[in-house]
Amino acid sequence: MKPPAPLPRSWSKKGRAAAFCNLPLLLLIGAIQFLVIYSPAIDRYMVMVTKGKPGFPSLLLDGRRGFKLVEEESIPEPRVRCDFADPRSDVCELEGAIRIRGSTSEVFVVAPAGADGLLEANVTGLAPGMNATSWTIQPYTRKGEARVMRSIATLTVRVVSPGDAPPCTVRHDVPAVVYSNGGYCGNYYHDFNDNIIPLFVTARHLGGEVQLLVAQKQAWWFHKYREIVDGLTNYEAVDLGGGDGDGEEVRCFRRATLGLRSHKDLSIDPRRAPRNLSMVDFKRFLMWRYALPREHAIRTDEEEAAGAGRRRPRLLVVTRRSRRRFVNLPEIMALAEEVGFDVTASDLMSASSATASAKNKAAGGVGGEGHSRMADASKLMNSFDAMVAVHGSGLTNLVFLPMNAVVVQVVPLGRMEGLAMDEYGVPPRDMNMRYLQYNITAEESTLSEVYPRAHPVLLDPMPIHEQSWSLVKDVYLGKQDVRLDVRRFRPVLLKAIQLLR
Repeated sequence: MKPPAPLPRSWSKKGRAAAFCNLPLLLLIGAIQFLVIYSPAIDRYMVMVTKGKPGFPSLLLDGRRGFKLVEEESIPEPRVRCDFADPRSDVCELEGAIRIRGSTSEVFVVAPAGADGLLEANVTGLAPGMNATSWTIQPYTRKGEARVMRSIATLTVRVVSPGDAPPCTVRHDVPAVVYSNGGYCGNYYHDFNDNIIPLFVTARHLGGEVQLLVAQKQAWWFHKYREIVDGLTNYEAVDLGGGDGDGEEVRCFRRATLGLRSHKDLSIDPRRAPRNLSMVDFKRFLMWRYALPREHAIRTDEEEAAGAGRRRPRLLVVTRRSRRRFVNLPEIMALAEEVGFDVTASDLMSASSATASAKNKAAGGVGGEGHSRMADASKLMNSFDAMVAVHGSGLTNLVFLPMNAVVVQVVPLGRMEGLAMDEYGVPPRDMNMRYLQYNITAEESTLSEVYPRAHPVLLDPMPIHEQSWSLVKDVYLGKQDVRLDVRRFRPVLLKAIQLLR
């Protein structure tokens, strides 16, 4: 059988050419089909890339802080969890597409189109009567004090559609914490109680990856406490009111917390804190930030065992320049030396801080050593094993004492025992320290030199408390000094020595 005759040479070339030409045609047909099916999605994507659109960044215009593309393909369903029932502060935690405009003090929570029916279910914790699409919050930790809250900035939170939200000008890939730096800012106690410790509770677990947006920002405050602030955030705090030219920016986040969490006076409840943070954690945080060398106070029993070379425990007597001063300071210091302390007197923070040597204390001589900077004051405080102070902001320095140290609070006349315990009695125990409270008598108050012995100010302060706090503050905190009865105070110092064993 003969093999089939080969095709003509000219026909073979044309066939191959025709087959080759069909390949582009097939590809073109496939591309047309793809565009017909997917062109709407491609069109939306190109608009997003070149121009940006509500809820999404323009990758061409704002790549410096743009979110990852996968996060920008859709507006997430927002989630808002508020707590307006806490007696100390109001807090809202926001998730989704969050936009914050400082110039109008507005926070926008952008909801995807068609999500109106889900909004009410996704916004929880508002106070009765609040609107789930628009409400206000004052991000400060003294919500129960109407007088000071009148001066605190108010934020308005709005849940809006993409078309009603202002366009982003700056985007962040870290969460925001928004709070006020106003109120009692500048009072040493309130700096820690109302700002620093609540900020620690709210932001510490984020490991520095958080942007602070601060209403009523006080630049000097951030300079004074820069070691603490720099330990909580890796970014410069933004003045939400525009004091640094930032007011017109619209900052965009995926998560934001409005307000600071506050548990109790100068302390933390670990059961309510992220990762069960406690005041021991806060103390160690301060030790890290200020490079404090002593974690634990002296153990007097170990020093006694050391024999002739043993050290004496160091006691700081905190002095005051205003009212509630120790008017017989030399007697108090001599008594402390007698019972076994090495004693120093200082107000810690001022340039005229009083620091005395052992030789001139008994004679009443008080030398000067300035401790105007926080770093210096914290290191000085950390060098002591015990402190004695009249109720007041100077006791706030106990946060820098080493653990196992002893805090002695002298409570002035005026039924101040409960307040003193809440503000400065509980915190030492929460920081693994020891606490002693000494309540003075009428004879130990200089008010006994102003009022007759039978006067209600001396005998029954409760009517004054019932009348007004401002009157209590004026009389018992603003007009009183302390003259300790050293014989009556002696057992307290002996007990402090014992607690250091």
